[in-house]
Amino acid sequence: MKIKEGFISRNVGGETFVVAVGELSKTFNGLITLNETGKFIWDLLAADTTKEEIINKLLDACPDAPKDQVEADVADFLASLEKDGILE
Repeated sequence: MKIKEGFISRNVGGETFVVAVGELSKTFNGLITLNETGKFIWDLLAADTTKEEIINKLLDACPDAPKDQVEADVADFLASLEKDGILE
């Protein structure tokens, strides 16, 4: 899975925002704010990646994080992106 073309992320004042551009901005009028973990996942989704790869990279970056919590949080984040039509 990966982010559909037409979404860009930008850092403004230390916060990361995602907006739709071009034709996609006609159907997606929202603004997404990402925390540090959300930005980490978003960057991984710039290239085709799997949920398992995302979980493993997060666990590598945060070895003290409970695996079951990371799995649940990643599943929730991806479900939100899918619901909003952001993933291919």
